[in-house]
Amino acid sequence: MILVTGFGPYQEPINSSGVLVHSLKRDLPEELVPLKQKLAFEVISCDDSSREAEHQGLETQLEELLKKYEPALCIHTGQAPPYNKITIEKIATNSFMQEIIDPVRPVAYWSNLPGTDALKTVLENQNIPADYSFYCGQHLCNHILYSSLHFAERFHLSHKAGFVHIPLLPEQVIKEYRDSPYISLEMSRKALTLIINHIAETQ
Repeated sequence: MILVTGFGPYQEPINSSGVLVHSLKRDLPEELVPLKQKLAFEVISCDDSSREAEHQGLETQLEELLKKYEPALCIHTGQAPPYNKITIEKIATNSFMQEIIDPVRPVAYWSNLPGTDALKTVLENQNIPADYSFYCGQHLCNHILYSSLHFAERFHLSHKAGFVHIPLLPEQVIKEYRDSPYISLEMSRKALTLIINHIAETQ
């Protein structure tokens, strides 16, 4: 199984990653049809009532999904308002909202999705702007990648995990982020489709 996650709305009406994951779940691209029985698309809800609620909510949902699907691969996604490219994250740190997630856990984990080093080329060959990043942020995006990799180690699970930052959608720029870059949902769908296929073929 390949588990693909995005985030639901967080302090705003929509989240580009959640819209993307819902879109793929509702209308699977033809290129992914051969993998249909091996794909699971899920959107993580965000409880922004407190730091602890966000932390516990994310880890609880993630742990439940890992137990439910027992995936071999996890592709987590989240939105990045400043970014103008599909951005593949290389590392996740033990940090959430400027505090340590858990002092007994490792300082950081490297993403271990197969084929990651070729993804920039795969996307750019299809005229999709792409890049790598070595800083996944201080919020839920970093947290879910870190927790996914930690749970694989802690619970002796077999999955490998990575994270992809998605730029905003045009409607978000119109309504919320007037000066931010964006890409269309169509391009985001194409990008994630290419990423899923490439990783599935490489594993």
